[in-house]
Amino acid sequence: METDVASHPKFLVNRDIVLISGQMLNDRYWTSKQYISHELIKQNRVLYVEANYSFGKLIQGLMGKSWPVTIFGKLKKEASGIDVLTPPPRLPWRNHFKWIGRLNQAILGWKIRKAIGELNYEKPIIWTFLHQTAKVIEGISHSGAIYHCVDDWPELLPMAKMGNPEQIKRDEWALIIRVGTIFTVSDKLLSHYQLPVGKVHFIPNGVDTTLFNPDDLPGTVLTEMSNLPRPIIGFSGSLGRWIDIDLIIQTARSFPTASVVIIGLNEKNPETQKLAGEKNIHFLGMKSRSEVPNYIREFDVCLMPFARTSVGQGLLPLKLFEYLSMGKPIIATNSGSLEIFRDVLYLADDSSMFIQQVKLAISEVDTSLVRKRREKAHEYSWPARIQAYDSAISQSIDSIKIN
Repeated sequence: METDVASHPKFLVNRDIVLISGQMLNDRYWTSKQYISHELIKQNRVLYVEANYSFGKLIQGLMGKSWPVTIFGKLKKEASGIDVLTPPPRLPWRNHFKWIGRLNQAILGWKIRKAIGELNYEKPIIWTFLHQTAKVIEGISHSGAIYHCVDDWPELLPMAKMGNPEQIKRDEWALIIRVGTIFTVSDKLLSHYQLPVGKVHFIPNGVDTTLFNPDDLPGTVLTEMSNLPRPIIGFSGSLGRWIDIDLIIQTARSFPTASVVIIGLNEKNPETQKLAGEKNIHFLGMKSRSEVPNYIREFDVCLMPFARTSVGQGLLPLKLFEYLSMGKPIIATNSGSLEIFRDVLYLADDSSMFIQQVKLAISEVDTSLVRKRREKAHEYSWPARIQAYDSAISQSIDSIKIN
């Protein structure tokens, strides 16, 4: 069950908060980390800790690639008022060897403590999205610690050859027992641990309902899509190994007069090479956060074709809420995580049913369903998410010990 947001005292007000993200604040496409930070800054001071890329990324940056080059790290303030710490590079293989992970945490912790001192933060709340930060938290005088789990790291990182699953589990467990509150974006996450009672709160992701509002979008003409045959069957997001590429191809072949449009990032998934052979699949690449709503507006239906893996079964991604906010019909492979959204989705148990659901979604004529989906999205606005986090913290008050 999702945490109830009924009337609780508000704790996330006038606090000093250190949010350890693992992602750059000004990435082209935002995730929950940026949205949460921009909500928290409205009533708190926030230090946003960016990704500490490896030395390999640093070398690429020195060679002219687009990675941030910050050999010693840097601290700055954004126009939004958010304090931003870009850490120095980390050592590679941190998820393979315990001693490398410990050394990286020691360096990151030192930089965070130094920034806290320079900013005069007083016993901040530590809000971490990184599974390998137990030692970082241990070394900081804080008023509370939160682990925000957004992915199945023991499964996901080894998929990309970025770690040993057993070492990742040990690091994540060390964090679980260190913090007072845990947020999960899917009720399937952390299921392989014996979790402390009262510590874990299932709070799904959210959506910027102002940005993803079809009524307020400018009349931008997307030349990439203006001449594509209708209907347009769209996908927005990362093409990681958790996406069923074969199902996208099957959809394209089942609707040969339609256009399958994909926007997003190719997460080094070798299966995506198959897409190039399909004449009605159009991969338009990565789009900025402000551009994405314009593309989704042009989709007639939206896809969430997750692979039937442990990672795919546990996903409740931002794209779900963005699609809903735009009022679009959504076809998704069924999973336990999506059951709570059954009333606003076209769920499919297998590939043949998925194709049938695409056909039903394309032929949808009931306009009340558009309103229903948009109303559902508003329940998951980022201000509503902050209320849910606040409520969860109040329920964990005995553990988190916020003053």
